[in-house]
Amino acid sequence: MAWTATGTLCCRLIRLPSARCPPPSRARCSATSAAHSPDAVDMEYADLNLRPLYPIRGQHLRIRQHVNPLSSSFSEPTEPPEWKEVFEDPLLPLMVDIGCGSGRFLIWLAKNSDQRRNYLGLEIRQKLVERTQFWVNELGLRNVYFMFANATVSFEQIISSYPGPLSLASILCPDPHFKKRHHKRRVLQPPLVDSITKNLCLGGRAYVVYFIIFTS
Repeated sequence: MAWTATGTLCCRLIRLPSARCPPPSRARCSATSAAHSPDAVDMEYADLNLRPLYPIRGQHLRIRQHVNPLSSSFSEPTEPPEWKEVFEDPLLPLMVDIGCGSGRFLIWLAKNSDQRRNYLGLEIRQKLVERTQFWVNELGLRNVYFMFANATVSFEQIISSYPGPLSLASILCPDPHFKKRHHKRRVLQPPLVDSITKNLCLGGRAYVVYFIIFTS
């Protein structure tokens, strides 16, 4: 779905026919897990030639799948960086990926996109940010930067300080947190939506992509 900064932000829930999907088989679950395994992700971005951060410990960094965004340690906004120190040209249009995970997607864009743009990744798991910045420094990229931050709390303070226009924001495959008592843990909260809408430049867009098919 795409949002423009010129109109009221709205979402439409698209319901599929009421027939429920059969429960996934063990084989299908195994195939899905394999598709999202570290090895599969490494293969998808093999052309980046990214070295492991800690080669003596093995190929893969052990990362917690989830952290508690409601923890007091994530309740204070993160200070924005000195933009002229992290980007070669801080006046270029900015793309922000909220919950950027491993960061490979943004690094690939920074290397291969033909658009003159800066890329900023916001991620709540610090080890992932340390690894992505290691890769950025290894590759000598000056148009992509990663920050350890709770985007739900810090987005406004960080992005409002950026001297150039925010042209694109993305939230790719966020945890849907189906249970009602966990809805407060969702990344996409009303204050974040309002902040994205407020900061997008004229004609700017936001993309939200879910990997879940909703059925009624």
